[in-house]
Amino acid sequence: LIIGLGGLGSPVALYLAASGVGTLVLNDFDHVDLSNLQRQIVHADTRVGQLKVDSARERLLALNPGIRVETVPEPLNADQLLQQVQAVDLVLDCTDQLDVRLMINRACVLAGKPLVSAAAIRWEGQISVFHSGMPDSPCYQCFYGDVQGIPETCTADGVAGRLLGVMGSM
Repeated sequence: LIIGLGGLGSPVALYLAASGVGTLVLNDFDHVDLSNLQRQIVHADTRVGQLKVDSARERLLALNPGIRVETVPEPLNADQLLQQVQAVDLVLDCTDQLDVRLMINRACVLAGKPLVSAAAIRWEGQISVFHSGMPDSPCYQCFYGDVQGIPETCTADGVAGRLLGVMGSM
């Protein structure tokens, strides 16, 4: 399950499709926007205005017609997210909002599923793997604790497109 098909989710989806991962489940409710194309490489200018999940699905199947791509084009509440997480083997958090990251973490903890979480801002990036299904394994919230204050955002602080490509290919 890839949640978020922006700057991080784009290379993640492309590399997984190219490597022949059997089924990809894509979740994003946003639309392709021209101003984002320099860092959201799974999309194209011919798909501006299209749902990101549909744009990505089209590109991924063109890259590897032997895979299966399922789309979830709406924001998920906690219960819906838990159902999606329970149905997959691995969750990739490619979102840029802390509240969403924490909700994804909670679903992965409840379902005992591994979570790969990546984040990038300005010229800094991080990637972590959490598997709360393993004994004594910390989760995302365990690692970061209770975050106070207003978190930095890509919208306000910017992010280098090249950095997203590096992070998304890991």
